[in-house]
Amino acid sequence: MAKTLNMDAMISRADFSVDKTNSGTNRISQIKVSDLKEDGLLRTLLKKPDFQRETRDWSISQVINFLESIIEKHFIPAVILWQNDANDIFVIDGAHRLSALMAWINDDYGDGSISLEFYGNRVPEEIIEYAQTARKEIKKSIGSYSEYVDAVKNPQKYTEDFVKKARGLELFSFVIQWIDGDVSVAEQSFLNINQKAVPISPVEMMILKARNKPLGIATRAIAYSGNGYKYWKHFSTDKQEEIERIANEINNILFLPKTKTPISTLDVSLAGKNKMDLSLVYDLIGYCNDDIADTEDSNGENTIKILKTTRKVLQTLNSKEAGSLGLHPIVYFYSKKGNFKPANFFAFVLFVKEIDSRNKKNDFTSIRKQFEEFIYKYDYIFDQINRSHRSTKKSAVPLKDVYLLIMDDLLCCKDEQSILQDILVRYPKISTVENPETTESKNSDFNANRKSETYISAALPGCIKCGICGGIVHVNSTSIDHIERKSEGGIGISQNGQVTHPYCNTGYKN
Repeated sequence: MAKTLNMDAMISRADFSVDKTNSGTNRISQIKVSDLKEDGLLRTLLKKPDFQRETRDWSISQVINFLESIIEKHFIPAVILWQNDANDIFVIDGAHRLSALMAWINDDYGDGSISLEFYGNRVPEEIIEYAQTARKEIKKSIGSYSEYVDAVKNPQKYTEDFVKKARGLELFSFVIQWIDGDVSVAEQSFLNINQKAVPISPVEMMILKARNKPLGIATRAIAYSGNGYKYWKHFSTDKQEEIERIANEINNILFLPKTKTPISTLDVSLAGKNKMDLSLVYDLIGYCNDDIADTEDSNGENTIKILKTTRKVLQTLNSKEAGSLGLHPIVYFYSKKGNFKPANFFAFVLFVKEIDSRNKKNDFTSIRKQFEEFIYKYDYIFDQINRSHRSTKKSAVPLKDVYLLIMDDLLCCKDEQSILQDILVRYPKISTVENPETTESKNSDFNANRKSETYISAALPGCIKCGICGGIVHVNSTSIDHIERKSEGGIGISQNGQVTHPYCNTGYKN
């Protein structure tokens, strides 16, 4: 998937239904370039509905093409607005167009002063990196906005054609169409227009409908590390702070250390690269929480309950907490080619919940080394099971059940072939023989997948193993343990120390 610019900070959000009427007076007839500067009064009046998806669908090339269209005086579609009685002006259609122009005018492609304020000075690294790339490419293609301003003031420094374009830019304005009617008309107009442009996915629609409910609030809080627009702003200050703190902790568990491709280190994140993946977070919360309130959250308590439960499950999955199994993402959640596999991730969320509730963590730990060797060797089998169910959500539970089967078989001391036969009983159509790839192997160049696969296969055998269970240890889940127990006279020196998983040290060993 192509990278896109995050311009979500350019137009702030507001509660769409702040009142039930609309104002038909004092409507503006156009939006000029000068109106969109950081200190422009009109820019501060422009709002997006609080439920609108993030303004991050355009690539750098799309932004350049749009800006070139303005500079070259090509046709630009009208912007559609709706105004409420508080004189907030909501952008019904045209958010990306307005945001792209704002980003250029204010030299803020996700890393400038507007974005820094929006994200509380904690702009995600990937946004900053892509913003810097955008700035260079846009300047090279069409120039910076500041150069056009200077060309109007100091025409002698520029070509005649550039000065002509600069003067035309200062005269440019968006044509405006207005929506008449109350908030229900405005909301339906927004949904109709946006569904036709880029259809809203089923998950996005569910999040939209749940924007004032615990599930929707928790999803957005986690995806944005407690930053950005505060969908929880109506709660008390202490509840807001608790939501932001826990959401940030969860985001860190999921997405730190940052995963880069091709893989060149085994220190990868649990959940891949896309730390703002609303769909993944939405599904994760569902798998972590057995009971989610479907009513609006009046005080934040249900949202916090969901966040705490989700954090607890993830901490058991991989963290430095005492009860953490510390599952290594490369073995459990990634393919041999270094690609994050959501179905496996969700399956092990369910797996960990089940063995924890059944007090089977010791059983798992006792056969963990063999378990990891098996699932890594036969990862292609689980890919086939996933494909047979045709969706990540449908395959998570069946995959979890297969992982439990493997654990139980290992506890019964079954050998590799017997385990494979047991899997075939459930899935007779899958192949237990890996299908060698043909198209990639004929290419003389290394693509990202092959580079990742080469590194992982070389690095994995030499990585740190737990001194107790023999399983692989991840950087986020390390514990230092006495080989000879303190109670038996063991002292705290390196010769008497070993690296372990947190649970192996604090639970299994004891």
